[in-house]
Amino acid sequence: MLFVHKDASAHRFPFFASSPPKSPPASLARSFEDALAARLADLHLDTASLSWLTRAVRVLALTLDDAAALLADAPVSSSDRDALAGHLDSGVALLDACNAASAEIDRLLRRRLHLRFALHILASSDGGRDAERLRKARDSLEEWTVGPRRAIKPSAVDLVKSLTPANPPKGKLSVARRAIYAVEAVSSLVVGALVAALGGSEHLAAVRVPSDLPWAKEYHDLAAAISHKLVGDWFAAELDAAQAAVKKLTDVISTNGEDMTETLRKSMEDTKKATGALTEGLDELSHAVSGLFHSALGLRNAALLGFRVGSCK
Repeated sequence: MLFVHKDASAHRFPFFASSPPKSPPASLARSFEDALAARLADLHLDTASLSWLTRAVRVLALTLDDAAALLADAPVSSSDRDALAGHLDSGVALLDACNAASAEIDRLLRRRLHLRFALHILASSDGGRDAERLRKARDSLEEWTVGPRRAIKPSAVDLVKSLTPANPPKGKLSVARRAIYAVEAVSSLVVGALVAALGGSEHLAAVRVPSDLPWAKEYHDLAAAISHKLVGDWFAAELDAAQAAVKKLTDVISTNGEDMTETLRKSMEDTKKATGALTEGLDELSHAVSGLFHSALGLRNAALLGFRVGSCK
């Protein structure tokens, strides 16, 4: 037999209790934008590296997740349909950009196998005294050297351009419009940096965010830092380190002096360390891009649902 204290009778059926009141739309939008400002501020760019790109991609994924939750909670009117429809198009471009980035990361991971093969041969080359093994190792290293450093599809640059948001309409924006605008502005910035680092354009589309948005300053500061790094041949630090180590190791092998054992050992250690850092950086970036792809799908589904709801009003 179930005994219920008379004072607890009101708590027997919690699912029938009244739901807590939802936050007003303005409060929802402000919470979203304050969180975005904090994340952008924390994303300061000191070194252009794969680890920084991974952090940036994860920040974008979190922003998309928050925007999807915001669209689910905020009221969507028929006047928001244009913004939602626009994101349905730009959302496809974001998914395609993720696929292009993933393909380039996979290419770099496959290319890295040349380094691992060369190190394997050198490890059994009798301290550098086996001429045939040295030749095979050098050939494998040259496969890495002569291969294109950047081979991302040129169409990825066009995808980044299509992510650039249109200027927001004048006047007070709805919660949905503010969220979509934030998503597209940050997507343009982060994906632009990702594509540039992996081999696309060295120029980011200039997006001037309205100064009355709570995250405008942090956005412009980060955009300026990224643009500064894009001057010249910007490449991730881990890839540059691997390139330098390979060049030094190739030079040591080519010298083929009588007393090269210690020099070869040191160069092999440096190359192994650089290869390990490169592998770790590419793996983490690959996982982050995969997460971004799923977040983009989630937001697109939320926008599609909002579009359908708005069309019924």
